[in-house]
Formats: sequence, C-alpha cells, structure tokens
Amino acid sequence: MYIVTLIILITSTIVSSFLVQHRSSHLYYSRRTMVVSTEKINNNRKFKAAVKSDEHDIPAPQDGVEFAKLPWNLNLPDSHYYVHLTTDPESGWTLEHYNPETDGGILTDVTDDEYKSLKHYGQSPLPLFPSTTSLNYGTTIWEGLACRRSPTTGKALIFRPQMNYARFARGAHAMCLPPPSYELFMRGLQMVVQNNMHMCPPAPELDPDTGAPLGGAKLYVRPMLLGSGQQLGLHASPQISLVFFVSPTGSYFQGKAMGGLKLHLETRRSRAARGGTGNIKCSGNYAVTMRPLMDAKVHGFHDNLYLELDTYHNPNPSSSLSPLRQAILQELSAANIFLVLESGEIITPSLSRGTILPGVTRDSVLEIAKIFKDELQPVMAKSVGKENIEVTVSERDVCVEDLNSAVEVFITGTAAEVVPVQSIGTSPDDEESFSVKFPHGESEPGPVTYKLLEMLREVIAGQRSNDKIQDWLCDVHASPEDFRNGGI
Repeated sequence: MYIVTLIILITSTIVSSFLVQHRSSHLYYSRRTMVVSTEKINNNRKFKAAVKSDEHDIPAPQDGVEFAKLPWNLNLPDSHYYVHLTTDPESGWTLEHYNPETDGGILTDVTDDEYKSLKHYGQSPLPLFPSTTSLNYGTTIWEGLACRRSPTTGKALIFRPQMNYARFARGAHAMCLPPPSYELFMRGLQMVVQNNMHMCPPAPELDPDTGAPLGGAKLYVRPMLLGSGQQLGLHASPQISLVFFVSPTGSYFQGKAMGGLKLHLETRRSRAARGGTGNIKCSGNYAVTMRPLMDAKVHGFHDNLYLELDTYHNPNPSSSLSPLRQAILQELSAANIFLVLESGEIITPSLSRGTILPGVTRDSVLEIAKIFKDELQPVMAKSVGKENIEVTVSERDVCVEDLNSAVEVFITGTAAEVVPVQSIGTSPDDEESFSVKFPHGESEPGPVTYKLLEMLREVIAGQRSNDKIQDWLCDVHASPEDFRNGGI
C-alpha cells in the first residue's frame, strides 16, 4: 500500500510539473482580456501571458526597447501576436466568427488557455500556397491605424477606426471579398492591440512651451482582408482570410524642427486613372508607385507627386497655361497633399474624380481646420503676411499652376501625420520643366502647417475635443461596446 501511494504521489508531481511548464508557454484568459508579457530564458524569447488583475492596469512598454529609434518598418516581429480568421465567399462572416451580443465566437473563444484566433507572428506564419488567389491576382486590401498612449491619462487610444472600417468595407466590395461586420472588425482591432500592449511605445513628451504632444513612436496596426484560397482561374477566392497584425514604429516627424520634403512632379507614369481603383486601399495601388519612387530618389527627391495624366495629355487648347500647368494633382505614393494659398485658402484635391485615396488623416485635418478656423487665423496672417486675412478650407480640383500661389505645402498620412514640403519640380529628363520653392518649409514647418500638426496631435492625445469629433478616439481597454462607439 505504501509503495502504491508513493508511486501515485511521484506520478502526480511529474504531471503537475509538465502542466505548469506547458501552460507557461500558452496564453491565459481572464475576463476576455489578455495581456502578453515576455521573459528571457537561456537567451531565447519565451512568451507567456500575464493575468490582468485590473481593467485599468495597462501593461507598460517592453523593457530594453528604444522605441523612439525604431524605423518606419516591421520591427521586433518575434515579439508580436496576430489575429487570423477564415471563411468562404458563400458563408461570409457570421455570428460564429463573432457575436457582439455575447462577445463570443471563434475570434474570442479560448481552448486550452489559448485564443483560437491568436497566433504568434514568428512561430505561426500564414499558410499560403503558390496558387493563393491574392498572390496571383492581387486581391488584398488593408488599413493602417495607430495606437498611442495618452501623455495625460496613460490610456491606449486608437484614432478614428470607424473611418478605417468604412474604407475597408468599400475595398472589400471592390476586390470581391466579403466584408466583416463593423463589430467583428472593431473587436479584432481591439483584441490584437490588447494582446500586444507590451509593444506599444511610451507616451510622447509634451512641448514645454505649449503643452502639446511632440509626436514619437506608435503601435502601427494593419487589418488585412485577402483571398487566401487556392485556384488558377480568375475568380473570387474560395477562401478569405481576415488578419490583424501590429508593429511598433518610430515617427519621422519628431519635435519642432524638420526640413521639408522635395517632391518630384511625375509626368510620365500614372498612379491611378478615373474608373480605376485609385480610391481603394488595395495592394496594387502601392505596387505601381515603387519603380517611380526609386527613380525619383535617384534624382534627389523624397517622393513623387502624381498627376491625373489624362488632364496633362489632353489640355484645354484655349488656356494660356502650358499643358503641365493645367494638369490636375492627385497625391503622393502613400500620402495626401495640402496647399496653403496666399489668399488664405487651405485646399486639398477633391475626391470626386475617384482617383485619390480618402485618407483618414486628410479628412481629420480638413475637419480640424474647419472647426478651429478662428484659431488658425493668426498663424495664417503670419504665413501670408496679411494681418486681416480670412481662413477658408476647401476640397476642389487643384492644378499644377496653383503651386505657384502656395506659401506652404504639406502632406498627411497615418505614418506621416503632417509633414512640410519645401519644393516641387520636374527632373532634367522630364518632357516639360517646372520648379517651385515655397516661402515656408525648407528648414521647419510653416506657421499653418505646424499649427495644424499641433492641433492634430492634441486631438490624437485627447487634449482637444469638440462635439463634432468627440467619438474620434477609441479606448482599447474599454468594453467592446464602448470601444465600438468611440469617445473617452
């Protein structure tokens, strides 16, 4: 009897030890909220979960990472988790994937202390085959968002994901992909950030003079929808994948001082044409800009500013302007453009032609400029040199000739925020010559550009609000319903 008891005790100890070791590499589940932490063992990175004891106890940035020095790229992939769900075109995304009433479904289900949908970035790559539809036919759409820690409250905030979803859904329709529900999109977004908070950089420092955030690193979040099924024919993919992944990234606009960009006016190659997919955030829109971008950098430019080539090749014969000066501007490789004219007008190219991506930062700057127009008046007066100048904000067709009336030019984007432009011109081998250098932007942003950047950062940090923009910020650690509704 004594020997039997001893054997049972020894066996129980071994099994318990195995379970502890096994579970330490899995993800623990607590109140449908999980926070990933890391520890080093024998110089190898081992992942385990840290049970969250308080809903307001937001995990700190991972030690030993100089977030401010990270480039704009995929960084520290072995420290990330991503979300992956699949479906087929006939079924689409159903309550089996995510049910907002119960906060249940494949997205949030847990088996053996692991989320079914959560994968380790470095250890569980996507299962793709040579015949994968998106690899062969480019049926991929994606979004770009940023999560930042508020410098005043410490909350983890995502900026305007509601607008990203609207664009995502439009893109899904264009690429013959079933769009996820708004609730599924937002819960997937919330979940991937919650489980990568150790990769979310520290809150930005505040300007000692104005109290405004000075920018800094961010946790970039990329939702993707792609045809992941196998086939050879030109058909909608038999399988669809919804993916959310992240990367901590540095900012290429930190502090006050920054020299402006030099842009090349691209007159030979088109980014988008009317009737095409220029207003869809699909992979192909970026592929066509790569070769022109490399060529522009050879000539000392930072990026290309694209034209609507049809307006360049078919100018108005009765106009006194050259064909190039009549041509209508579109956008950069991955950013929208704004002009501050000497008349006091802040303008950006209209979306009505369907050739420009409706950027979230673009729309935000437009709204901020309209709402806080009176606050912009003093800096506009300084920029144009006219004390009583009136500030106006508009979207319309913008021609190359308008650049000659600009006192400031800047670009907007999720990665860029707001970046000044110092000059725009053609290269020596272009058909027609054009060059303009702006009064502001060479060594630092112009007065209007900098004020808009400051206002945008204040809104992003939750330091500036208004009835029209009160739902722009979504608190990652709020309830799923409150996160969907926005507002802090």
